[in-house]
Amino acid sequence: MLLEFLQAITGVFVVVYDGQHALKFTLGRAREVVGPGVHFKLPIVQRFTVQNTKHTTLDLEPQVIQLKDDLVYEVDCKLIYQIVDLRKAIIEIDNLVTGLQNRVVMAVQRVVQTQDRLSIRDTVRLAQEVHRALAPIETEWGATILHFGFSNISPSPATLEITQLDLLARERLSLYGTLKGQGLSDEAAVALISGAVVAMQPAPREGGLAKQLVAERAATEQLKTLAKERTKAESEGEKEKDKDKEKPGTPEEPA
Repeated sequence: MLLEFLQAITGVFVVVYDGQHALKFTLGRAREVVGPGVHFKLPIVQRFTVQNTKHTTLDLEPQVIQLKDDLVYEVDCKLIYQIVDLRKAIIEIDNLVTGLQNRVVMAVQRVVQTQDRLSIRDTVRLAQEVHRALAPIETEWGATILHFGFSNISPSPATLEITQLDLLARERLSLYGTLKGQGLSDEAAVALISGAVVAMQPAPREGGLAKQLVAERAATEQLKTLAKERTKAESEGEKEKDKDKEKPGTPEEPA
């Protein structure tokens, strides 16, 4: 604290701490890079630009990206980098942190936009592709990318609803095929799946009506079982939501 005070008052020296390096400028021209310690300078003629050269974590703002199959995902990512060439990091780019943020955002968008609902799950491969896209930074800006990773890749609320509807449609289509395989007519299978009531026509062949009634009873029992399981799952989900919403309160003191 005392050194910082004297540094600001006198202006004849600069303090570089552990984990930092400084680039010395004389009459506006970049000179040597100095390490931790106290370095004297000529006021007005010389100045030092100090930068952290230890491992630094860069946490980017969440992004909303549309995949190639028109689904929308929310993406969060983190980057760990280290300055290895202070001269390039200061001279070649105006602001290293802002430049890294912009380059990472563009690289993530290019990689994620080419994915679909299946390939987006392979986060390890996606992180490797983004890391490769950031490789030119290491030679251009003197900063090494130590690690890049996704902290979150999740569908947006609208995309999640679309995905659930798609799964429901597939489930009903599979059940329709099962009912048809059990001998039900198209109208009966659709009615049982949708919960509608329609007039049933007996099959023209001998014994067809009895066989169809047996199949309908079996299908009805199967639908009842599925409905109970779905209701139970939804009820448990609502209970979990209620628990998350509850907050501990303080008991009121008696008047």
